[in-house]
Amino acid sequence: MKKTILTSFSLLCAVTMPLMAVDITGDLASKVRADGKVSVIVTFKDKTNRGKLGRKGSIQEVSRTLRANYTVSSRGLKNDFAKLGKKADSRILGEFWAANALAAEVSETMLETLKNNPDIAQITLDRVIPFEEPPVDEEAEKADLDGSGGYTYGLRRLSVDKVREAYNLTGEGVTVGILDTGVDAEHPDLKGKIIGWKDWSGDDSAEPRDFHGHGTHVAGTIAGGNASGKQIGVAPNAKIIFGRIFSDKGSATLKGILGAMTWMTDPDGNPETNDAPNILSNSWGGQQSSMAKEKSMWNLVKTWRSLNIVPVFAAGNSGPWKNTIGTPGGYPHSFAVGSTTSKDRASFFSSRGPIKWDGVKYIKPDIAAPGSGVYSSMPGGKYTKMSGTSMACPHVAGLSALVLEADPSLNVDKLIDLLQSTAKDLGKKGLDKTYGHGRANIKAAIDKLKGASSAQTKSFNAIYDR
Repeated sequence: MKKTILTSFSLLCAVTMPLMAVDITGDLASKVRADGKVSVIVTFKDKTNRGKLGRKGSIQEVSRTLRANYTVSSRGLKNDFAKLGKKADSRILGEFWAANALAAEVSETMLETLKNNPDIAQITLDRVIPFEEPPVDEEAEKADLDGSGGYTYGLRRLSVDKVREAYNLTGEGVTVGILDTGVDAEHPDLKGKIIGWKDWSGDDSAEPRDFHGHGTHVAGTIAGGNASGKQIGVAPNAKIIFGRIFSDKGSATLKGILGAMTWMTDPDGNPETNDAPNILSNSWGGQQSSMAKEKSMWNLVKTWRSLNIVPVFAAGNSGPWKNTIGTPGGYPHSFAVGSTTSKDRASFFSSRGPIKWDGVKYIKPDIAAPGSGVYSSMPGGKYTKMSGTSMACPHVAGLSALVLEADPSLNVDKLIDLLQSTAKDLGKKGLDKTYGHGRANIKAAIDKLKGASSAQTKSFNAIYDR
């Protein structure tokens, strides 16, 4: 069974590229000539300044602005389809206001028309995204699962047990979104916690399910209880909204992922209600070496941050070599998580930075958390250990839930800064391309948030890190 998901689709920022003409990526033109018509993602030029969204008075106002941006940007293309769509054997398949993009099936005739549309920034090929094999991880068999108080080693290493004891934080009142393979909503550790579900994989499952187990494992690390006798979840009282993006056949599409990411910004379909999750956990991504320009994905992660949603991503499983950080985790505006072992060392498979965008070098990952031999839930009431940055990512999503329970007023920037500034520095001193700011330490973060004295924090760390 595959134990982690790290996909190989194309993603890259080209925000500062000249937009004098439509950017047609890859072999799209030759493919449409060969196949007659193809599914594409069309991304529009923004009609609003995304840099000024922070000045809006509310999340609803930000949402209204971005929806209006999409309406104006896409108007010309929709007119083209209204006039030529049937004649040109082309149609719109889906709309993603949060990405300022849409999916369409186009013929060669329609593609030629779109090339001259001044509102379009990029046209890229929609594609099937397969699973990749998980990393082989010898550390998985060495991880200590028992520990004091029945917590998994990952929770103890992150000091979740100490935060529970000192502050009684459990994620109460916080909602976490997950995009993954699905979830067993009847698992004893997750029952009653899945408050939203939609299948974007193409299987159209009306009820929560998980053919693979990866998504159930991730959900358990975020919000699982202690039905097994071990506490597996960082934030057991948090609620979960789940978007299924990988099908029973073990694949996803870019169109499906963009649809799921947009849905997460407004699960109930009413833009006047703020029902989006506070945090989004994404244990998927693409290898840096396979990346091409993908403006729609870049826009979507930016939208999440504009809507005050914490975008937590797996860093990738292409380590231990440098320049292997994955994307979207590698975006400057994503919160990328690298993996550590039960001994507080970097997992060999964990992708390393740096990464460049438009000639600027960024150190990634941003932070690290346990990802080797992580014990969590599986479908059918079962449990197992899995390894990967896919397992590190939900630990940090759960920690973010604890921080928001402690102070719901924090915005994304302040929350991320708190977790990074209180992380335990590992490896080279300071920010580095293996651990980022270090391995997360939730006790130090909450102490700082609550104003606990530095003497108290140092005393705790001295005892815990022996």
